[in-house]
Amino acid sequence: MRSTIARFTYFWYILFMHSEARQSTQTVFAKTVTGYVGREFPPADEVLSFDGQVWGLTEDIGSPAYWAAQAWMWEIEAPEHYRLGRSLEEELIACLLGGYGIPAEVGLAAYERVRAVNAEEPDRLLDAETVLGLLKEPLILKGRPVRYRFANQKSAYLSASMRKLRELDHAAPDRHLRDALTTLPGVGPKTASWVVRNWRSSDSVSILDIHILRAGRILKIFPKTWSVEKHYLQLEDAFLRFAKDISVKASILDSVMWMNMRQIPGAILRRLIDPETHPPEVVQRHPRQMELAL
Repeated sequence: MRSTIARFTYFWYILFMHSEARQSTQTVFAKTVTGYVGREFPPADEVLSFDGQVWGLTEDIGSPAYWAAQAWMWEIEAPEHYRLGRSLEEELIACLLGGYGIPAEVGLAAYERVRAVNAEEPDRLLDAETVLGLLKEPLILKGRPVRYRFANQKSAYLSASMRKLRELDHAAPDRHLRDALTTLPGVGPKTASWVVRNWRSSDSVSILDIHILRAGRILKIFPKTWSVEKHYLQLEDAFLRFAKDISVKASILDSVMWMNMRQIPGAILRRLIDPETHPPEVVQRHPRQMELAL
């Protein structure tokens, strides 16, 4: 539920240009509403300072150059595409109602219903029974009723969190605010980071879900032995260092990785995760793959 993918006017496959010599500078062009813009990226064989990796080619899905180019294009067209709310309270509502086990469309629909109540009578959300009633009423998606999962649990979390949020310092630095948010019921490091990233456009936190974890392991910036449950801060520091090394905003990179990784076809993803088991022939470049970022 982080964001909805927009169809931007990029022509990645047509306008991507590079020399087959991996020592040559790579140039990527994007078409925006105001015209074409271009940016040069380092040669594919140039070494990053992060663990001695090389940049790779910008059209190679999962390479450092690929992520740098994708983040750059999103920053041009929609630098805050991930923002959901108009206040810290609204971001908390959105992130608590989304996440694991909740389809993005369902989470967004529930959020819009609860947000409307918050805008008119915010004190109503301090009552768990009121929130439960809002979440138990079927949502209408594409003309059909859909039920929101975990209504009992989420209503209790949301009402208690909205109450306690009033006691927190909303002006605290990003990481301090993130840590304070983890004291709210039902809010762990990932959800708290999600709220802060969305509301502050923060580059000091990272939202580490399964998609980011997979992307980081493909990049070899996350050791296989590290888990989100036990090594969140270490994983976060590794992610932020990588974003700095490829000169992109961590807030945008996190969102772009999430959007791309959840769309990559299974055969390609298996090849990227485990190249020894899945032969290279599985991954073939063609226009369809290049459209993954659009």
